[in-house]
Amino acid sequence: MQTRDDYQRTASYYDFLLSRGLRSIRTNIRTCLRHYDVTNVIDICCGTGEQLHMLGNENMLLTGIDLSEAMLAKARSKSPATIHYLETDACNLPFPDSEYDGVIITLALHEKTATQQQLIFKEACRIVKHDGHIIVADYAAVPEGYNSTLIGKVFIPFIERLAGLDHYHNYKDWMAQGALQGFLENNCTGTISLISQHAKGCIHIYAISKSKDDPLGADLKKIEAHFSEQNSKGVTT
Repeated sequence: MQTRDDYQRTASYYDFLLSRGLRSIRTNIRTCLRHYDVTNVIDICCGTGEQLHMLGNENMLLTGIDLSEAMLAKARSKSPATIHYLETDACNLPFPDSEYDGVIITLALHEKTATQQQLIFKEACRIVKHDGHIIVADYAAVPEGYNSTLIGKVFIPFIERLAGLDHYHNYKDWMAQGALQGFLENNCTGTISLISQHAKGCIHIYAISKSKDDPLGADLKKIEAHFSEQNSKGVTT
């Protein structure tokens, strides 16, 4: 189980190790939020706030929550005062129902216990508006192929093991239970749209809507086409 000091040692060099590798994921999440015209965003388990920092010029109300004091200290040190950070438990958020039209959960579920995963996702569904979207990025079932196997069954497990024994056990359970696809199949009742795949298909990003008929559900190519059309008309995105 995560404690408030789990990232005390790693917070100072977390961005150095992972920021570049996660940039395409964060960029696609930003594109997705733009596509959905999101204005009020919360990043659950925000870590060092890199995703919110990337959204800082998007004219959005931005909130990040995390249980790690060290991670939040790092986030606050590099973020403008307009981004609000709160130290709180993602399993029991102190926000009213239907507060946000955009909820982000990036590479956070796999490191939690199954109970925590369900509670966090339940809270995300509670605080998102009916016409809002939850954007989830996490480890997916490893596809076939040499490169995917190398990344998904060698490199990623190695990184997860370095994060600690409890963390690694939770990751192993996550993969054994179907990874992100299995989790969403068992816990999501709305519309699920695949946005993009990363790390040779070992990481997926999904947009989730409470509505079972989401007219904006699309893959990344359609989202990018949406902005290309706007740009051709001289609309700033």
